[in-house]
Amino acid sequence: MSVHETEPEVVVVRDIMSRPVVSVKESDTVADVAKLMAKHDIGCVLVAGKKGETVGIVTERDIVQRIAAKNLMPSKVTVADSMSKPVITVQSKASVTDAAKLMNQRKVRRLAVIENGKLAGVLTMKDILEVTPAIIDLASEKTRVGIERPRPTRAGLSGYCDECEMWSDALAQKDGIFLCQDCAKDLGTEEEN
Repeated sequence: MSVHETEPEVVVVRDIMSRPVVSVKESDTVADVAKLMAKHDIGCVLVAGKKGETVGIVTERDIVQRIAAKNLMPSKVTVADSMSKPVITVQSKASVTDAAKLMNQRKVRRLAVIENGKLAGVLTMKDILEVTPAIIDLASEKTRVGIERPRPTRAGLSGYCDECEMWSDALAQKDGIFLCQDCAKDLGTEEEN
């Protein structure tokens, strides 16, 4: 068995990210953003700067905390005034595990995905949660079919035989005494395993 057979398959960000990316301009209003989110059934949009670079992100949480909670009119507030920045990014080849750790460290639920220096998608906590049960099932299945190394088990207790006083790694208990396999056979008291 090779080393690679014992390692779980790595799921990378590119495999599960959401795309295409929906983006807005800094001059758009939060009302425009809310309409786009509703139309595309998404929880965030990325903000493109004047040169097309990603300069921020507007999430549902941003709208709630920065607009609704302050009783501001979404049609009067620009994206530039409501976006979160800087955008936290992850490479498309990164493992989903590393991406989840990054989300946890930075306390965010969305990452912009970069591939070959360009924005390729968005990875959300929802994307990760959708594949988590499948990853757990795969790991469980590999364990069940013996791809991973089984843990060594002992046939019985270890110690000195009460009859021959020799060390044994497979003592069997019978009527309060511990016997090695040979003594158990000789005495006709061997327990069936």
